[in-house]
Amino acid sequence: MDNLNWHKIKSGDKQAFRLLFDEYYASLCLYANSVISNLELSQDIVSDCFIRIWERRETINVNSSLKNYLLLAVRNSMYSYLRSPESRKIDLDSIITKLENTPVEEYDLEKEETIRKVFEVMQELPEQRKKILELAIVNGMTYSAIAEFLGISVNTVKTQMSRAYLFLRDRLKNDRLLLWFFFNRLK
Repeated sequence: MDNLNWHKIKSGDKQAFRLLFDEYYASLCLYANSVISNLELSQDIVSDCFIRIWERRETINVNSSLKNYLLLAVRNSMYSYLRSPESRKIDLDSIITKLENTPVEEYDLEKEETIRKVFEVMQELPEQRKKILELAIVNGMTYSAIAEFLGISVNTVKTQMSRAYLFLRDRLKNDRLLLWFFFNRLK
């Protein structure tokens, strides 16, 4: 996505905007999640950010790269959320520290693209297995916490996790480094 396409978006081209959204949405959600550790909230923040960009497209000037502009927009949206009353439920100090210590220029959307690929493959898992895997790797829950949360046995959680890992390993067999990076990146 280059500045030529940004000019199309500025003039109201919905197709160009859709391409922008499709190209960056997942990676921006992962960026937000890497800071606030709440995937649903991250998706809401990024979605709201895209809505504001569309609404203000005619007045927005992109002086640097479009990717940097989007990262800054999401970062600013996270700061806005942190100032809102809804944010009182989360650990603000640790999130603000993460935001301040991660310059936007250092955030690599290409690396996040690899994580997005794993999330795409995860969508093919059966619903319960996918939920268990997400609770473990995204929320960092222990097997016993997952079992209690879902009302199932710890052995069921272990079995489902094992099957999920085997499935991912099989589907991403050409890229074991991707799997290693994915699971280590989320910890």
